[in-house]
Amino acid sequence: MSENHAIVFGASGLIGWAMVDQLLAAYPAPGTFASVTAVANRPIDLAEAHWPEPAADRPGLRLVSGVDLRGDAGALADSLRQQVPNADKITHIFYFVFTSVGHDLEEEVAVNKKMLENVVDAVSSLTQNLKFVVFPGGTRGYGIYVPGGTFSAPLTEDMVNNLPADYAKTVAYPQFRKVLTDACKGKSWTWCEICPDAIIGFTPNGSQFSLALHWAQYLSLYAYNHGIGPRIQGGQNSDKKEAATVEVPFPGVSAGYESLCSPVAASTMARFAIYAGQNPERCGDGRLFNIADADAPTKMHDLWPRLAAWFGLVGTGPETRSETELLPSEYVERYQGVFGEHGLDKAAKGGVGAGRKQLDSVGSWLTFDRQLSLERLREAGFEERRDPIEGWLDAFEMFRKAGLIL
Repeated sequence: MSENHAIVFGASGLIGWAMVDQLLAAYPAPGTFASVTAVANRPIDLAEAHWPEPAADRPGLRLVSGVDLRGDAGALADSLRQQVPNADKITHIFYFVFTSVGHDLEEEVAVNKKMLENVVDAVSSLTQNLKFVVFPGGTRGYGIYVPGGTFSAPLTEDMVNNLPADYAKTVAYPQFRKVLTDACKGKSWTWCEICPDAIIGFTPNGSQFSLALHWAQYLSLYAYNHGIGPRIQGGQNSDKKEAATVEVPFPGVSAGYESLCSPVAASTMARFAIYAGQNPERCGDGRLFNIADADAPTKMHDLWPRLAAWFGLVGTGPETRSETELLPSEYVERYQGVFGEHGLDKAAKGGVGAGRKQLDSVGSWLTFDRQLSLERLREAGFEERRDPIEGWLDAFEMFRKAGLIL
């Protein structure tokens, strides 16, 4: 058994949950990590976290909730010192925290930069054993928030250096790179950045920006309202022939339905983060790696029918939306009480939060090709591949298990 101690910041979030899950599952092999500390701002009920059960060949888990990273590094260090008995043995920081602050994007950059600085300073003051730091960027760093995109796909890692200055100052990732570059000078640890497009995964308490949960709740309620679903018929939707006649159009436009993209399961991101931390000579020195489930891009034209089919629906292409037709968030808001009627109190109280409106528009504004090149990822030796649909369906299974959908 190694003495590696992983600390995961943002453990209640989309990537952080998957990070803890994969660490506790002893990926890639038993003994890779001896202990895991999961740090979250939002409280987590360990009994409802759905992480792997303790076992002799798995790392020990320490859960630390209610930690606010926005104060100062000294206070954070004191908090971790008090709550993490073996803080002096931390070897890997997996940092999956991001805070939205409204419409002031430059303030958002400043707030998130300060939080990362606090974490690095605090942990560095607690341990002399730090080896590796990982944080996630995203295709926002390729300028996809500019209408029509900024660069021609496939997107390659070197493009981030050519972002227009007025756009770059609204993106936190360049500042994260500067923080880590400065902090590791003269130190024995190193770091890398992982860049996903759409992240598909599970969280037990919902999420602010989970496209998978957003659409899962929408499709779950849509199926129920059309007489389809396990709560009505008992059993899996896919086994019901009569369920294959109700159509549900893609919530977007044709260009969004046909544009190329590179979704990634949160578990794939977590696995590569572990791989990177174990291979600093290949993955360190501040390298940026695009990440996706498959080398070949996909499109919603291919995914949407398979997503709908899991709920017993026929997923069709986009249609012209009438003024009275509800967007997914509006549909969920109108019918969310159905969850409560079936005892799914967690689903009835929420799912996707502040990001609902943004997620509603995904199919309408992401109308350009934005697929990622995975050449650098493969050159680093990470060879895992999977069908992109698997991440979605795994998430749906977990949402149902956790009582977040019917």
